[in-house]
Amino acid sequence: MEDIVTTVASKAAESLLAWVRRQCGYVIFTNSYVGQLDKELEKLDDVRVEVQRSVDHADNNMWEIKREVNRWKNNAETVANEARSVLDNDGRAKKTCFCGWLPNPKGRYCLGRDARKTAQAIQELIPQGKFERVYYESAPPGLVGGAAEVNSSACDGGDTIQELIPLGQFKNPLPGLVGGAPDMNLSAGGGGVMITDSRASIFQDIMEALDDEKLKVVGVYGPGGVGKTTLLEEVEKKLRKEGRSFRMIVKSKVSQTPDLKKIQDDIAYAFGLKLKDEPSEIGRRDRLCQRLQKDPSEKILIILDDLWDKLDLKAVGIPLGDESRGCKLLLTSRFKDVLEQKMLANRTFRLEGLNNDEAFKLFEKTVGDKLKDEELRQIAPEVVKKLVGLPLLIISVASTLKYSHVSAWKKALRKIDESNIETIVKLSYDRLNSEDAKSLFLLCGLIGGTIQVETLFVLGMGWGLFQEFSKTMQESRDELNIALESLRSICLLQDGGDDKENVTIHDLYSEVVVSTSFRGQNSLMMNSNYGSLQKEKLEKCCAICLVDVGRDRLAELMMCQFPNLKILMLSQPEDWSWWQEHQHDVEECWGLLDFIYMKELRVLYLCSRLIFTLPSSMEFLGNLHSLYLDQCHVADVRILGKLKALQILSFAQSTISRLPKEIGELINLRSLNLSNCYMLKIIEPGALKGLIKLEELYMKESFDRWMGTDGIPLESRNIRLAELKSLTRLTTLEISIPDPTILFKDGDLPFGNLMRFWISIGNVEGREFLGLRTMKLKLEGCDSILSNDWVQKTLQKTQYLHLDGLGEFKKNAHELCIQGFTQLKHLDIQNSPSIKYIISSLNDLLTAFTDLESLFLKNLINLEKICNGPITPDCFSKLKVVCIKKCHQLKNLRFLSEMQRRVHLEEIEICECDSLQAIITGDAGKVEVVVDDMVELPNVQRLDLRKLPNMTSFCSGAKGAPIQVIFSFFWV
Repeated sequence: MEDIVTTVASKAAESLLAWVRRQCGYVIFTNSYVGQLDKELEKLDDVRVEVQRSVDHADNNMWEIKREVNRWKNNAETVANEARSVLDNDGRAKKTCFCGWLPNPKGRYCLGRDARKTAQAIQELIPQGKFERVYYESAPPGLVGGAAEVNSSACDGGDTIQELIPLGQFKNPLPGLVGGAPDMNLSAGGGGVMITDSRASIFQDIMEALDDEKLKVVGVYGPGGVGKTTLLEEVEKKLRKEGRSFRMIVKSKVSQTPDLKKIQDDIAYAFGLKLKDEPSEIGRRDRLCQRLQKDPSEKILIILDDLWDKLDLKAVGIPLGDESRGCKLLLTSRFKDVLEQKMLANRTFRLEGLNNDEAFKLFEKTVGDKLKDEELRQIAPEVVKKLVGLPLLIISVASTLKYSHVSAWKKALRKIDESNIETIVKLSYDRLNSEDAKSLFLLCGLIGGTIQVETLFVLGMGWGLFQEFSKTMQESRDELNIALESLRSICLLQDGGDDKENVTIHDLYSEVVVSTSFRGQNSLMMNSNYGSLQKEKLEKCCAICLVDVGRDRLAELMMCQFPNLKILMLSQPEDWSWWQEHQHDVEECWGLLDFIYMKELRVLYLCSRLIFTLPSSMEFLGNLHSLYLDQCHVADVRILGKLKALQILSFAQSTISRLPKEIGELINLRSLNLSNCYMLKIIEPGALKGLIKLEELYMKESFDRWMGTDGIPLESRNIRLAELKSLTRLTTLEISIPDPTILFKDGDLPFGNLMRFWISIGNVEGREFLGLRTMKLKLEGCDSILSNDWVQKTLQKTQYLHLDGLGEFKKNAHELCIQGFTQLKHLDIQNSPSIKYIISSLNDLLTAFTDLESLFLKNLINLEKICNGPITPDCFSKLKVVCIKKCHQLKNLRFLSEMQRRVHLEEIEICECDSLQAIITGDAGKVEVVVDDMVELPNVQRLDLRKLPNMTSFCSGAKGAPIQVIFSFFWV
C-alpha cells in the first residue's frame, strides 16, 4: 500500500513538474517559440499558394472544388491570421517591469504560449493541405441518375443560404430535381415521329427483354430510315428516367466500316475511363474488359447502333458469354442474320414501317394546312402509300411538297416507285432551285455522317460553289448557309447537334448519292462505304473520299489517271498502334502518289501523320483551289508556291516548323489556316506580304514570335507585324501578340474591317467562348494601345472581352470603347486597380451593355460600384451570369435591383468581397422595394456565396425590413 501511494505521488509530481517546466518555458524560450512560429507560418503560406493555384486551375476548367478543400482553406486562413496577430504582438515580450530592470514575465508568458500553440496548429494543418486533387471528378456520362447532387449550404464553414435570406421560399423545382420532371413523352425529338400504336408494343417488348436477366443480347432490325436509332433513343430515355435495371448505359455507332478505336473511346467516355495513355490495341482491349467485369453486380447496357456485319466484341473489349456478368447488349442492324447468326442475339425485334394511318398522320402533320385543299387531300394518300411507311422518307417528301403547287404533287405521284428509293431522294433533290444546294448535297453524300459546316465551306469553295453572286468569303459563307437551310427545309440534311456548326446526312441518302449518277456517268463518286470500283469506272469518278485509307486502296488509286477528278480526300486513323503496324507500307505508298494526270483537280484533302514529303508532281495541279494538309508532318512546303490558282490553304494541326517566303507568291490565296501548328517557330519575311487577296488568316495556338528589332541572324529572322499592312482585305483574323510593345513600333494595322476575330495581346489566359468575336488584352503598362484606331473599331464588334492588368486607364470600363460595346456578350475584367466603376454617368441616363449575358469581375481592389449614376432599363437587361470575386470595396449590386434586370439571371457567384452587405438593395434610384414585397428570381439555377463577412441579407428592403425571395435553383 505504501508503494502504491509512493508511485502515485511520484507520477503526480512528474506531471506537475512537466507543467511547471512548460509554463516557465513560455517565459524563458519566448524568442525561440516566436521564431518557430514565423518559420511554420512561411511553410503554411507556401502550401496555401500551391492549393490556391490548384483551385484557380480547377475554377478555370469549371470543376467543382471539394468541400474539404474549402474547409482547409478557411481553417488555414484563420490560423494564419492568428499567427500574424501573435507575431504582430511581439512587443509584449519587450515590455519591462520594476522600472525597466526585468522583462515583463506575463507578457513573455502569453506570447510564448500563443506562439507555441499556434505553431503546433500550423504543423497539424500543413499535411492536411497535401491534396492529391482539389476537385470532384465528374460523374461518368453513362451513369444512370448521375447528375450532381444539390448542396444545401452557400459555402463550407460560412453562412447558409437560409441565414442569408430572411423568409426565403423556394418553388418551381427544375426538371433535374426529384419530382421536377413530368412523365416521359414518348416522342423522337429530331424528326418529330411519335412512338405510335404499332410501335408501342415493340417498345414495351424491348423494355421487358432488357429486364429479363436470361437475355444477354437483344436486337432490333429493319430497313434504313425506319426509325431504329430513334426507337433506341427513346428506350434509353425511359431507362434513364426510371433509373431502373441498369447502373450504366453506354452507346456507340458502328456503321458500315467499324472503327474499333472509336467504339472503345465511346464506351470508355461513358465510364470516364481514360484510354489515351494506352497505345497498344491489346492494352486498350484488356483495360476496357477489366472495367466491364469489375463488379459482377453492376448492370451495364451497351447499345451498338447500325451493325452491317459481325463485330468482333472480344477485340473491342466487350466480354462474351458467362464472362459478360452484368453486361447486356442492345443492337440495331438492317439485317436479321447479322443479329441472329453473327451476333448471336437471344431475341430480335423487327421494326416495320408505319401503317397507312400512322404514315398519313405523320405526312399530314408535316405538310400542315396544305391538306385543306380538297384536290391535294385526294392525292396525299396515294403519295404516302408509295413511301413504304419509312418516317425518314415521309418527312422528306412531305417537306418538299409543303410549299408546292398541285402539279408538283401529281408529278411526285407519277415518279415515286415503291421499290426504288433513289427516285424518292431524286424527287427532293430535283426540287432544289439552287445548283449550289444540289452540289452541296452531293458533297455531303460523298463525305457521309456528321460533317463540320466549315469543312463543307472550304471544300465547296474549292469546288467552285457559292461564287456566282459572291465577291468576298463572307458573302460565300452567307450563300452556304442559304443552301444548307434549303437542304434542311426538305429534310435532306439534319442539324448535327445543338448548334449550327455541324450537319448530318442520313446513311440512306449517302448511299444513294454514291451509288447513283445524279449528273450522268461523269459524276460518279466513291467513298469508303461503297467498296471498290472497276478501273474504267474509277477513272470516271469526279470525287473520291477515302477514310482510314490503307495500302490496298492507295495501290488501287495509283493505277489510275483520273482525268475528270475534281475532289480527292484521303485520310488515315489517328491510332498510333495502326501507324506503327502500317507505317513502312503506307509511307511508301504516299511517296508514290502521282498527281500528273489529275489536272482538273480542284480540291485536295490529305490528312495523315505519315506524310513527310510533298510529291514533286503537285506542281502540275494548276487548277487546284483548296489544299488541306492537316495533321501532316511536312517540313519543306516551298513547292506550294507554284500553285498560283490556290485560294484556300490549310496546315491545321500539322508539325510544320517554317513557313517559307515562297508562300507569298500565292497571289490568289484568300484563306490561310495555321491553327494549332504548335511547332511553327519561323515565318520568313515576305511569306505573308504578297498575299494581297487574303481575307482569312487563322493563327490561333500557333506562331506568335513577331520580330521586334533587328540584329537577329538572317537564318532565324522572323516576320514583322508591319508585313500584315498589305493584307487590306482581311475580314477574319486569329492572332496572338505576346509583346504589346511591338504594336508601338509597327504602327496602326489594317484590322478595322474584321468581321470574325480572336485576338490576344499580351501573355493572357482566360475563358473561351467558341465562335464569338474575342479580344483578350493584358497590356502591362501599354494601356495607350486602346486608343489605336483598329483596336477601337474591333472593340465595337467584340462579343467576348477579357481585360487583365489595367493600371493606367483611369476611365470607367464602358469608356474603353469610345463608340460603346454594342455587341458585347461577355465581359471579364481582372487585376485592374484603375477600374472604379463599370458604368458611370452622373447626369444623363446612360445606355451600355444592352446585350451583355455574363459579367466576370475579379481582384478589382478599387471597384466601388458596378453603376455610378442613372442608367436606362436596357442596361444589363439580358444578363444571365454574374461572377464577382475579391472586389473588397463593393458594398452591393444595385444594378440588379430592378426586375427587368433580374429576370434572366441564371447564375450568381459572389466570393471574397469584404464590404458587401447585400446582393439586391431597395434604394437604387427611383426603384423602391416595399416591406414584405416578394422578389422573384425564376431562372436562377446556381447561387454561390462565399466569404462575405459583412453580408447581412440577400435583399435589403425598405426601412431594413425583411422581404421574401423566391428562387428556382440548384444550391451550391
